[in-house]
Amino acid sequence: MTDQEFILNKEEHGAYQYVSLKEVIDNMLLEGFDDDSYLKNTSRYRLLQYAKQGIRKLTRNVASDILAFEITVPDNLVVVLPREYVNWVRVSIVVVDPVTNGNMLQPLNENRNIQTAIGYLQDHKGDILFDNKGMILKSDSSNAYANGYKRYKVSDIGSCGPGRFIDTSKVSKYGEFVIDERKGVMLFSSDLMDKEVVIEYVSDGLQGKLTDEEITIHKDLQETLENWIYYSCIERRRNVPANEKQRALLRYKTTLHDAKIDRLNLKLYEISRHF
Repeated sequence: MTDQEFILNKEEHGAYQYVSLKEVIDNMLLEGFDDDSYLKNTSRYRLLQYAKQGIRKLTRNVASDILAFEITVPDNLVVVLPREYVNWVRVSIVVVDPVTNGNMLQPLNENRNIQTAIGYLQDHKGDILFDNKGMILKSDSSNAYANGYKRYKVSDIGSCGPGRFIDTSKVSKYGEFVIDERKGVMLFSSDLMDKEVVIEYVSDGLQGKLTDEEITIHKDLQETLENWIYYSCIERRRNVPANEKQRALLRYKTTLHDAKIDRLNLKLYEISRHF
């Protein structure tokens, strides 16, 4: 591929930093062809299983890949989280910088007091109602799904305003949100309706993809992942000596430590700027 072809092909941008899971598995299978290899006769399915476990571990402990998307908060104030979502990093509103007149991000506050509990239906005596299968009937009665969370602006708070009884220490300047992980959604306060927000989050590294070619891992983590796969494959094998298992574990931990340092991406010139 020429430089021109690379620049014009957006799918190739940034791809050199990553290797596919298929390439990692192929390397491990190739190693298993040696007659004296402890990976001999290890199935591709088993290697793939341990590889995915390793990717999850490395993504959680080492990788610093942050995914993000921008969306307009709809009228119901509910945004569905991506299927590969694991945990949020930052939620921000897009505002205009008064100095540069460009767009910038202002973080929102998480408010766990926003009501997301599901209501149990009851009769006039207060007894819980069940369906014909004996399951409790549920509904969105007084939660934020049925009644959007009303939030007062800072300017509304005064001795005579509607927010005169609000604890000002808990007031957010730009807006608030809460995450309902069971339903896989994020709920926003009423003042964010029709506003642009950016949600930054982390995944488990697999990102809901189906094929080995689509699942990728950074090259800084490739050796560590291969060491994890090797150790996982021999850990419970009775024909593998204990000293080989210990050596494999030590090699994995060593490369894991090195990978953590590499992914910190420390720059000496940036450190020197603070002195």
